[in-house]
Amino acid sequence: MDKNYVGSIRLSQIIERKLYFLLNNDISPWDGDNADKGERDALQSMLSDSKELTEKQFESKYKTELSKLKDRFENKEYSVEDNDDYYESFNNTLVSILELLNPVNLYDLSDD
Repeated sequence: MDKNYVGSIRLSQIIERKLYFLLNNDISPWDGDNADKGERDALQSMLSDSKELTEKQFESKYKTELSKLKDRFENKEYSVEDNDDYYESFNNTLVSILELLNPVNLYDLSDD
């Protein structure tokens, strides 16, 4: 049994757990054509950055990414070939991880 306190869990561990579950769970098995490729790609990118960036750099990078996605959707800057499910899943995953760092990120995604 693990005797580590919950407070000792790092963001990278949480992201690793989410990624592992996405790819290895029995509830909704990963099949490679999954609409959640956006979630996978977001988690992989954020996992790498969680080990290399400061909190401020991390938040800034992904708030900027969310802003670009928002502008892209609002201006309809995508082609017929684009997969809306991919980008929606990618976007939602970024928001869910940013919200863990600071709950205001769910509502205020402006880059400080």
